[in-house]
Amino acid sequence: MFKISSKKSLYLLFLLFIIFPSVILNYSLLEGTIPNSSIYINVVADSEPDVDMRELPDFPYDELNEMWYDPKIEMLIITPDGRQDFVNACKPLMEWKNEKGVKTIILSNFSSYPGRDDQERIRNMIKSYYEEENIQWVLLAGDAQSDLIPIREVLNDDVGFWGQSEKVGGDNYKPTDYYYADLTGTWDNNGNGVYGESTFKTGGQDEIDWIPEVYVGRLPASNAIELSEMINKTLKYETDPYIENWMGNMLLAGGVSDVPGEDDDVDGEDEARLTTYIWQHYTQYEMNFTHLCNYNAAYYTPPGTHSELNQNNFTNSFNSGYSTVLFAGHGDIGAYSDKIGVNTFRTIYTSTDASASSNIDMPSLIYADACSTSTFDYNDNSIGEILIKRSNSGAIGYVGSLRVTWYIPNDLDLEILNRANAKLFWEEFFQNKKFQQGKALYDSKVTYMNSDYFKDERVNAEDYDEAERKNLLTYCLLGDPEVDIYTDKPANASNPFTQDIYEGQLITTIIRNINGKAVPYARVNLKTTDKKYRTVYSDINGRISFRLPAQAYENYNVTITGHNLIPTYFNFTTLPDNSKPNFIDEKCTPKDPTVSDNICFEIEVDDSESGIENVYLLQSKDKDFETFSYYKMVHRFEDNKDEFKYTINKLDPGKYYFLVVARDWANNKEILEDKSFKILIQNPIMDYVLVTSLIMVIALLCISIFTSYNGRKQYQRKINKLKLTNN
Repeated sequence: MFKISSKKSLYLLFLLFIIFPSVILNYSLLEGTIPNSSIYINVVADSEPDVDMRELPDFPYDELNEMWYDPKIEMLIITPDGRQDFVNACKPLMEWKNEKGVKTIILSNFSSYPGRDDQERIRNMIKSYYEEENIQWVLLAGDAQSDLIPIREVLNDDVGFWGQSEKVGGDNYKPTDYYYADLTGTWDNNGNGVYGESTFKTGGQDEIDWIPEVYVGRLPASNAIELSEMINKTLKYETDPYIENWMGNMLLAGGVSDVPGEDDDVDGEDEARLTTYIWQHYTQYEMNFTHLCNYNAAYYTPPGTHSELNQNNFTNSFNSGYSTVLFAGHGDIGAYSDKIGVNTFRTIYTSTDASASSNIDMPSLIYADACSTSTFDYNDNSIGEILIKRSNSGAIGYVGSLRVTWYIPNDLDLEILNRANAKLFWEEFFQNKKFQQGKALYDSKVTYMNSDYFKDERVNAEDYDEAERKNLLTYCLLGDPEVDIYTDKPANASNPFTQDIYEGQLITTIIRNINGKAVPYARVNLKTTDKKYRTVYSDINGRISFRLPAQAYENYNVTITGHNLIPTYFNFTTLPDNSKPNFIDEKCTPKDPTVSDNICFEIEVDDSESGIENVYLLQSKDKDFETFSYYKMVHRFEDNKDEFKYTINKLDPGKYYFLVVARDWANNKEILEDKSFKILIQNPIMDYVLVTSLIMVIALLCISIFTSYNGRKQYQRKINKLKLTNN
């Protein structure tokens, strides 16, 4: 038995409470169970984990097939309420639209919709289909004059402000089909029955939103026979056109709006400035053109080749056949004209000339930058209505005004009112390749309202407000808004489906004609015997991309239509995809993650047939993955990726197993080469430091207590000893 001194006791406690935790810590480091030596391991499993794939999300058959079995409606043909003869007249057009892929229905029941009048009922019907379907186009198949398809009149007292009067109709309320295109709001916010009041009338918000949701055109038929004639002309234009040079020709006619000195306008107003700008900036790059113009030679002479604009030249040129026509000058119900003196006009074209138009099978898209040439709500004698009703000649589309329109003297930049409206129409048509006549019209209105002039540079906006509203409202389209206008002889489409095509495959290609030219906004319609039906559109450069359903040996009948294309027909059959995805590379960073790190998985996987539908990152606490959670790396129909990345936010301490599963669009699955990722995330070293520090504090406290206790005992012994000595 050994005797231990108090000093030795203190030393022993020091060993127990200070040195021992260090031994524990060093032992733990040797065992590899603390962080700062965290472990990332890529191990080959003994055998492929038996993962229950049913735990993964279902393959999106329904989501993909919905695109093919439930296509949205694109176009409405609206006929007078309950008129079966009008419905029958429209059926051939509806059938053609559906054949080429513009899903179209005929509606003749607007009276069943809510509204204060027929105009509101028709608009509410259009609005319901816009909200529920995918409609872009509305064709009003009926005349406005007899209220078969009534037009909306809005408050617009533009002429009164400038001391003028309308040539037809009243001076305060003006007709417009814009009401059926702009579907936002009610156009009568205060409910007073006065539609389209401006901010200067309401003292608050404009009652018109102005941004069109759909493209609207009208066939102003008084009876089913007239309607059939216009529809037959439209069908021939699209399906069996007379293919000749007229398709690549444009007629530009610029008159004189003011002579020099009129109304203090020193140099006059030559619309040849507008027609010249259009051929210089747009037409010459797309079409051949004829330029007819008059001008005030002392102040302006247009460049290039041009001829005099007169009745004989214009009529003969028009009858010889032009795909597109622009007239800029003065107009009224029955005539185009220009000025040769103050209040003295020269006739350029009349309603009689229109009635005798002889451009047989060469109908034109006509833009009339002039007043009142398309008063289809007022009578049947306007130039616009006569030309659109011609059975096999005249116009395929007519953009003209229903009432007086406005221009501003010295608008040399062509950015205000009539000149800007016309310029922007042809800019949308040629430069932005919006060759469908309804789209060119309504998008040009939006472009005008977004112009720098309209938004920022107008002076005395109140003075011009009613005039600008008038121009936006009164230029309407007679004709089918969806029709694509020729700028050249059409050609067949080249077959874009010559390679092997697999079920579920993402097809990405360029739609071209047989001459190799890309077709902007081409339309590709695909149909199968089991009622699959889908239409996809290319972009402005002809690029198209869509994914097929996961169904092998399906035969697709394809119709391709578009700008300057003859309707062209192809077919292809999908091959089965029986190959599993192929993993190429994989990595996980950082190599040694801690609780402070986000962990990034990068996977490269290939599937040369249907393509990769999804890559799943599985996470489990056990290496057999009996239970797991998962992360999706992709799911987009339009994707065809082979590199995938997913980042997991900081993990809590513990051991984790990860597994990668790839699935292609034919529902073939593959696990990443029988490999799994094993990651060990441990408690931070600070946890151990804190524990050790706590032990040290406790040890020091114990030493302090022991020392204090031992000192008190020694002190007591010394006191007792001193007492004995004194005694």
